[in-house]
Amino acid sequence: MDRLDRKILRLLQEDATLAVADVAKKVGLSTTPCWRRIQKLEEEGVIKRRVAILDHEKVNVRVTVFVSIRTNSHSHEWLRRFSEVIQEFPEVVEFYRMSGDVDYLLRVVVPDIAA
Repeated sequence: MDRLDRKILRLLQEDATLAVADVAKKVGLSTTPCWRRIQKLEEEGVIKRRVAILDHEKVNVRVTVFVSIRTNSHSHEWLRRFSEVIQEFPEVVEFYRMSGDVDYLLRVVVPDIAA
């Protein structure tokens, strides 16, 4: 990865909807070489996906809650099943396996505390 790739990544992190021609112009490349670089970054897994950053107020998810979980079971099977179950809840937007006093940490977004 070189300086141009980093510039491309910086631009796409700010606005993933930029047209390739616009990205190319901003980094000083023509469209085709810029497109090839973006494709390579995607193929290599540097760019995993392109996402939209939502306005939480407008989609009515105003509260972020972190839920810490401790468990006595640390098997791979338990983790697999737990992961499947929490994926059924759209409110759970992030899921981390931790070390220390807490085993798992969930980031949950909801409209209000009562939810």
